[in-house]
Amino acid sequence: MENTAPPYSYRSVDSCSGGFRLAILKPSAQFPAPITCSLVEVTLDDHPIYEALSYVWGDPKLQSTLQIEGATLKVTTNLELALRYLRLPDKPRAIWVDAICIDQSNIEERNQQVRLMKSIYSFCAVDLVWVGESDEYTQNAIDNVKRMKSLSLHRLTDRGSKHFGITGSDELVSLSELGLDCEASMSLLQLFEMPPLWERVWVMQEIACCPRAVLVIGNLTLPWETLSSILDHSGTPDRYHLPFSHQWYDQDIWDAFSKVQVIEHQREALNLTVPINSTLLDVLSRFRATYSSDPRDKIYGLLGLATDNLNIIPDYKKTPQEVYIDVARAQINSTENLDIITQSLWPLGHTPSTAPHARKMYSGKPSSLVENLPSWLPNFSCTVANKILFAQRSTFSAGVEKCKCPVEISPEYALTVDGIVLGAITTMKPVRMTKYPHNYYFSPWARDWMPESLADPNSEVKIYATGGNAFEAYWRTLMTDCLALPSRRLSQEDLKEYTEIFNEWRQKASVLPWFDPKLEQHDLHDGDQGLMSKMGGIANRTGISSVMSKWQFAELGGGLYAMVPWEGHMGDNKPSETGDLVVAVDGGKVPLVLRERNKVGHHENGGVKWEVIGTAYVHGFMDGLASQWAADGKLTRRDFGLI
Repeated sequence: MENTAPPYSYRSVDSCSGGFRLAILKPSAQFPAPITCSLVEVTLDDHPIYEALSYVWGDPKLQSTLQIEGATLKVTTNLELALRYLRLPDKPRAIWVDAICIDQSNIEERNQQVRLMKSIYSFCAVDLVWVGESDEYTQNAIDNVKRMKSLSLHRLTDRGSKHFGITGSDELVSLSELGLDCEASMSLLQLFEMPPLWERVWVMQEIACCPRAVLVIGNLTLPWETLSSILDHSGTPDRYHLPFSHQWYDQDIWDAFSKVQVIEHQREALNLTVPINSTLLDVLSRFRATYSSDPRDKIYGLLGLATDNLNIIPDYKKTPQEVYIDVARAQINSTENLDIITQSLWPLGHTPSTAPHARKMYSGKPSSLVENLPSWLPNFSCTVANKILFAQRSTFSAGVEKCKCPVEISPEYALTVDGIVLGAITTMKPVRMTKYPHNYYFSPWARDWMPESLADPNSEVKIYATGGNAFEAYWRTLMTDCLALPSRRLSQEDLKEYTEIFNEWRQKASVLPWFDPKLEQHDLHDGDQGLMSKMGGIANRTGISSVMSKWQFAELGGGLYAMVPWEGHMGDNKPSETGDLVVAVDGGKVPLVLRERNKVGHHENGGVKWEVIGTAYVHGFMDGLASQWAADGKLTRRDFGLI
């Protein structure tokens, strides 16, 4: 018989006084019985003991009906299923559920209730984390976590990837000795890696803020404190590092815990006697792999975790573009630098949902990405980390330390910046797309890109534009003058070591046949397998290969050497072109590559606008030399309108 009850009509709630609703879930011993509940208004200062629910909404097209006070409310089938498992057989259960307790059709109420969510979860007795129904792996996964806890198992960060330690003992134990085999790994992945719950952005704040959490998997449960006992507690990474950074763990086991480890780090940051300072960008970066059906929630869903929310207030009347610009503007004005652009961990600007790499960049859900962003703005909807030229810890300081604030952003989202023009790109040689064994492409590419004046190792020593040996400047440019993991500038000892390596390479490379792009087949060892393997191994170990996956060598006017963006192996980077300007912007630790666009609107500089292509390394100008040359009249300072 068709249900003719009317849709539920919400009574107003006094959010300004800390008011919110609780759902009173009516009991039933019959699992298939309809879900019925009532709503009561309480306040943060006066409320009964209640629980909160963390879950993923699921497909909005798959809906079920709840009965609320004689009326009906449509919710997703995943929520209805969770409530069936959580419903008690003999007594009501007070629970907070966003889809029931917030009038989702009322934007003003959403704005107000979202601001209370951190407190709602902080004041609940337990956060019930609905993972989904159990399967053949669930019990095994729970048993393995409990076994790891009983063994006081912990990771050894410096004694090999395939061994673990028992607390209080120096003895190494292997996976097989612990009984943690492939089946155990699979069960852990099924529980802690595969469920979409671990990608939902709101869940991050909910679990991080609640006093106690319990995972609910069908009729099975796992207290969060049991899970916490086997996770890392050595410190909370900053925005540039995720769990297990710079460390090698056994991928069969510990990779399964990477998502819950991020949440545990955030719980620790909030619950310490003296909470760890987590800036908004720290939090956004920590949880950038999360997903939200509303792209604005990539910001609003995490505000409660930041120690500096930059006065960002949830407002669902704003577009995602406006919300992201609010964050960028507030961040620039707060820090007085352009790290949010030159050190952005998110891709900058517009990525069409039809792009081949969009699915990879947006957690397999390209419909969630925000399009039509200005080229300078980080796209916070992206879930994959953007590789940067790491410049923190005083690694680089190409531009002056601070930019002009308050920052100027036009109604058309054009950002005005000041900077010093280092030069235009004059020479960019093609990147060989030959697939070399083990990705040992360093030696062939370095040969291709080397300026012709440096090809002969027996020729007269050439001097670089800022002084010193030009060939040394070339290979230091390829290395961005750094070693990686952790990233640091080359020391005098490093320079001595790598000078010998590259001089030897130059001698051997000079007698090899040159690459002919017209040939249908090419030598996969570039004429010298030993040389290619040796240099490829060095490039992988030092981080050069990682840099060259996104940046390629280019020459600028005035004889400067640079690494500038190219499209990359997957075609997912915005490539530089000859004629692009490389600019040391004020407040930017690394230079930007800018491309002139047609006149759009009005700008003080003749109406010319500029598109941000990406970041660059320019040898000799990564430590503030641009300002000195500009003062001496060797370089030009000007402003740019970035669109």
